[in-house]
Amino acid sequence: MAGRDISPGWAVIDAIIALGSWLKINRLARIQPYILVAPAVLLVSLLAVGVVYLGWLSIHSYDTFLLRQGPISMEQYQRLFEPPSGDYYQTTLVRTLVLSVLVTAGSVALGLPVAYVIVRSRSRMLRVAILVLLLVPFLMGEIVRTFAWYMILSNRGALGWFAGLFGIEDGGLLGTPLGLFIGMLQVSVPLVALLVLPAVRRIDPNLERAAATLGASPARIWWHVMIPLALPGLVAATVVVLLLNIAEYDMPAILGLGRLPFVANVIGDIYRLQQNLYLGSAFSLVLLAVSSALIITPFLLVRLYLRLRKPRSIS
Repeated sequence: MAGRDISPGWAVIDAIIALGSWLKINRLARIQPYILVAPAVLLVSLLAVGVVYLGWLSIHSYDTFLLRQGPISMEQYQRLFEPPSGDYYQTTLVRTLVLSVLVTAGSVALGLPVAYVIVRSRSRMLRVAILVLLLVPFLMGEIVRTFAWYMILSNRGALGWFAGLFGIEDGGLLGTPLGLFIGMLQVSVPLVALLVLPAVRRIDPNLERAAATLGASPARIWWHVMIPLALPGLVAATVVVLLLNIAEYDMPAILGLGRLPFVANVIGDIYRLQQNLYLGSAFSLVLLAVSSALIITPFLLVRLYLRLRKPRSIS
């Protein structure tokens, strides 16, 4: 009778514990880390299968009239790199990479001081206010943020009205690289600040005071103390923000007015309008290869930076 008073939930838990004892799960302690990693490995494996499938499609020709796959050919890559269509695709790729790198560099330059102010500020209200301002862009959708900047940067928006006070008739920045740069910074800067924040918190303030006591200027303290110690956070933030900027879709489509498409926009048009999965797959793999190379670049630069700063032994 006493056993019947036990709730079904506890009975299930007791059964699981008994089953674990019977299976002797304790002996699996050595492979437990691999079991925990297995779901992530499975997910990456599925993504790898998708990449392999893209590669298979990209090396086939495509009959645009019959909408049928042709034999194995490098036709799609030739269209990406040979004129006349190659000029458009290469220009789009270069535009994507250049603007993404510039936005990432600007975000790192602005995000690190913001993280420093949050950590070193003695005012709790100021810290909370800055954190709220950093999180506000993430509380709304990408389309909402983009159209908000559309209203600000348009010729009849807030920026156009302000420029009109000084007699500038065409004061809008829509459809210009500068307007796209400003719009992409709104999300990139908060993201860099939040990613660098843990690294800045680990820096002992006494190191700054010691450097100042020895006569170092604020600029030298930043260059020789803050930046080297915050490098792990800076590299992580750079990689994450750079990849997000390369994959940007809404900002170039709306703020660029269709004049400054990124690779994601062009691939979307290839899939949706041309219905050419083969060319879209080839362009996707090209972007993946270039992005992978850019991911390695920050690590190589940090390694070179540390090697140059390494003190030389006196023989």
